[in-house]
Amino acid sequence: MRKLDRCRSWLAVLLALQGLLSLTLPVSASSAANISHAYHAVGQVTNGSIVSLDSQHAGYVQQANINNGSHLLGVAVSSTQSLLAVDAAPGMVQVATNGNADTLVSNLNGNIAIGDLISVSPFSGIGMKATPGQEVIGIAQSGFNPHSPGASMRRIAAKNSKIKEISVGYINLTIAINTNTGDVVGVNDLQKFIENLTGRVIPTYRIIISLIIAAIGLFVLATLVYSSIYGTIIAIGRNPLAKNSILHSLMIVLGMAILTVLVSGLIIFFLLY
Repeated sequence: MRKLDRCRSWLAVLLALQGLLSLTLPVSASSAANISHAYHAVGQVTNGSIVSLDSQHAGYVQQANINNGSHLLGVAVSSTQSLLAVDAAPGMVQVATNGNADTLVSNLNGNIAIGDLISVSPFSGIGMKATPGQEVIGIAQSGFNPHSPGASMRRIAAKNSKIKEISVGYINLTIAINTNTGDVVGVNDLQKFIENLTGRVIPTYRIIISLIIAAIGLFVLATLVYSSIYGTIIAIGRNPLAKNSILHSLMIVLGMAILTVLVSGLIIFFLLY
């Protein structure tokens, strides 16, 4: 009888352990990448880096940025972070293309909140909060700001030779490669052009405001120049003796037109820098 009771007790313990395992396994699996594949790397690729396929060499990856984001592949991980590491071998980079992975990000485009889309950035391997039209690597499952645990400050030289300080660290990311389609028609290409020109990520609303100011400035300039020159020709034809005073008035109007261009240019400059 005692042996039967002991067997029942051990059976109860085993069933309890089995229940605990069934509860804990899905949690650990959800925090890891589902499957990762091995690739050769162009240059050094650290774990957590966002990577793209190398368009020049089959089976090679390189750190992703806004220039090669169209070939976005996934996130570099260690083989221990994967449920299944395919073709794991020394010297190869494991790349997770789905599931969750710890990913390098920065606050270049602002602090990151849970649920934000994460895109490639001008800095190779490092993601940022997505802007419209950018290639998206996935969805943030944790937030990031300069005060996040493990965040470090880096000084980076932008293309305009200015030194910019950004915070870099890791977030947990659900990999879902896509394109952020929340774009205004025509702004995407212009935004990329401005990013390449200034070395900075410019928010869409600033680009739109700059376009509006530029359009208003050009309209005012064209109106002033046309009306002043047309009026001057008519006035001189009617009264040749008043030529000097008419030309003086023309110069004043043209000066106002130049001033309008300068003011518009300064406003656009401060919006984009």
